[in-house]
Amino acid sequence: MNLLLRPARLKGFPGRRHRSTGWSIFDPSVLMPTAVLLRSALLNNSKSFARFCEQHHVSFAPHGKTTMSPELFQIQLRDGAWAITAATAFQARTMIEHGVSRVFIANEVVAPGDIAWLADATQDGCEVYCCVDSLAAVKILDSGLAGLQKGQQVPVLVELGVPQGRTGTRSVIEALAVAQEVSSSDHLRLVGASGFEGIITATETQSAEERVNQFLADLRRLVDEMIALNMLRDIDEVLLAAGGSVYFDQVVEQLHRETSIVQERVIVRSGCYISHDDGVIHDLSPLGAVPRTPGDVFQAALEIWGVVLSRPESTRVVVGVGKRDASTDGLLPIAKKMVRKGGTRPEPWSSLGRAIRVDDQHAYLEVAPSEDIAVGDFVGFGISHPCTTFDKWRAIPIVDDNYRVVDIANTFF
Repeated sequence: MNLLLRPARLKGFPGRRHRSTGWSIFDPSVLMPTAVLLRSALLNNSKSFARFCEQHHVSFAPHGKTTMSPELFQIQLRDGAWAITAATAFQARTMIEHGVSRVFIANEVVAPGDIAWLADATQDGCEVYCCVDSLAAVKILDSGLAGLQKGQQVPVLVELGVPQGRTGTRSVIEALAVAQEVSSSDHLRLVGASGFEGIITATETQSAEERVNQFLADLRRLVDEMIALNMLRDIDEVLLAAGGSVYFDQVVEQLHRETSIVQERVIVRSGCYISHDDGVIHDLSPLGAVPRTPGDVFQAALEIWGVVLSRPESTRVVVGVGKRDASTDGLLPIAKKMVRKGGTRPEPWSSLGRAIRVDDQHAYLEVAPSEDIAVGDFVGFGISHPCTTFDKWRAIPIVDDNYRVVDIANTFF
């Protein structure tokens, strides 16, 4: 792993010259607030997810947009990731520049600059996949790749979506028409189908789980139709890609087959599992608060620490952690640990609960008048939805169980 810090000063790091590792986030020189990643939880989560996929005979391509951290990519690749997933060409380029050999862009690529980069990457021998969901997208991508050398093709997956959702064709029939268009392209190679079930919610008549299963059944049917129509010829294996951080057990159940007339690879794209969280993901994950499969359980690895700035009323505590430090698009941060002023060892602090309000630089806790918490104490928050916390930090210390820094997770958003 890369232990070199960038020359610019970093938020949450010591304010004076320091070693790359070995220091504690509670050293007097550290400028608060700070984010940390618990190494033991990271490693547990990475191995647990890899073990789940191995046991269910599927591959995984973690969605790297969650962390955009090469150091964390390397943990995932070391534990067997087939690829790293990106949402944009910029993310894909960043991943390749940091040593990722196979990238799947789980999105359409239609901007001229993005297509130009994709062409260059393909010509350089990089393995980059992307999605298409319309005849227009196929034509734009095919035209933009006209400069590829003869025989060079970009592998693409037809994306299936849901009505009123984001990208993706709205029906299997539409997806088959897009697949047929790809088959006639000189610069594109059809390799399978992709979808994302994570945005599906319950309706008045169906649960989210029922609707997810219905969508995944359609995705499975799409691939079966493509195989039956001989659209996926002359490829080594057919790809089926889906799976966010909440329903990946259903993805495995609905998409994986023990036997098939062709070689298939089901790819689960969960991204949040490596850090997990103390909010929505923990509540809903198959390996979270209520595990839906026996065995491993994910642990929250990401914490944001700040100092108690004020206790202006007996029931109000104000901590120096805000929207610029922690995500608030899910549940608000939850105060879960404390270090007394001048101390270095965290202790659980479950009675504080979730913040009741978060401003740009302040988090508000409602406490009992008898609560033993004072100005100068440190509070460690768990967060909900890690994606929008990682992008607030240029580098995050990875710490051991004593909160001493053992590595740095740099981020490139």
